Amino acid sequence: MRELTVLAKYPFLKDARLYVKNHAPSVEDLLKNPLYERARLLAVERLERAVKNKDTGMHTLSTDTDCVMSILSYPLARMISVCIKDPYFQKRYALGEAYTVYRHLLSEPLDLVITIAEEFNIKVNTANEGKQLSLYFKDYLRYSPTRYKEWKLVNRSMNKGYVSVSQRELCRIILEALRTRINNELTTRECDPLVLEIFHDDIQRFQMMMNTERKKQQDYIPLGKISIEKLPPCIKDLYSGIQNGENVPHMGRFALVAFLHSLKLTPSDIMRIFSTAPDYEEDKAKYQIEHITGVSSSTSYKSPGCDKMKTYGLCPLDKIDDLCRSIHHPLTYYHKRWEQEKKKK
Repeated sequence: MRELTVLAKYPFLKDARLYVKNHAPSVEDLLKNPLYERARLLAVERLERAVKNKDTGMHTLSTDTDCVMSILSYPLARMISVCIKDPYFQKRYALGEAYTVYRHLLSEPLDLVITIAEEFNIKVNTANEGKQLSLYFKDYLRYSPTRYKEWKLVNRSMNKGYVSVSQRELCRIILEALRTRINNELTTRECDPLVLEIFHDDIQRFQMMMNTERKKQQDYIPLGKISIEKLPPCIKDLYSGIQNGENVPHMGRFALVAFLHSLKLTPSDIMRIFSTAPDYEEDKAKYQIEHITGVSSSTSYKSPGCDKMKTYGLCPLDKIDDLCRSIHHPLTYYHKRWEQEKKKK
């Protein structure tokens, strides 16, 4: 069994789950007993920070009690998240937990980082006394954030199927692996009625926060500039994916930016749209958007047509309508929808 401080920082570990199984109180005690009030408060704090700060907080772990309360707050936060019944909230929470783990990992020795990677069946090869790290390309592709140019496989050094990574990049890959795991696990859980009863007020408060957030998102596409309802299915899917924190591929983000720019949205307008995504990184988003729109490059890229969208798997074939079948470019779809509306008037 690992030290309590390690389990508190990484409560998703098998050893942490074993600790909870062997030492934790019953679910009813955890939810009602005054002894665990601190764990309940920490659970709500984890969720609050995930929504507002995109992390779950670096808790004080000076004593065994600090560690135990932090460990117990993790399953509690997950149970509350399930009862909120909001996929976007769950994605924000999953990212918050993963980002906090990432911050911890950056200061850990390499052997612990590798051990934690193995929790996700990520095999790390080491050479030159740990100064050179590499992952099998399937593990790399499964979890690396290839929506960013520098992570795409064509831009990486690979030898005999193994992709070179730095220790910091390995930590980032663990972030993505944990975020994916938490997302998948939360979607399969059912809300515990007792959790709903005990945390009723907090659950309602978080639901209201998400409703307010969604209303803001609708305002992020400037009124009078474009209409979401008239967007072609492919662009509407990409836009929804960004808003819901889905792993939209690099080409999908490129297509969305180029399309919006073609409709005369400024880079600042487009930045505001991307800023609502749970995994938003301002510097990287700004660089990519300004590059695509020609602000920081000599070329302003054109929005890809239907054939290219299909080639890159960005055309939602199950959502193709009659207008889609009669055109060859998403921009044509959008303009024809406007023409149809004018004819109705």
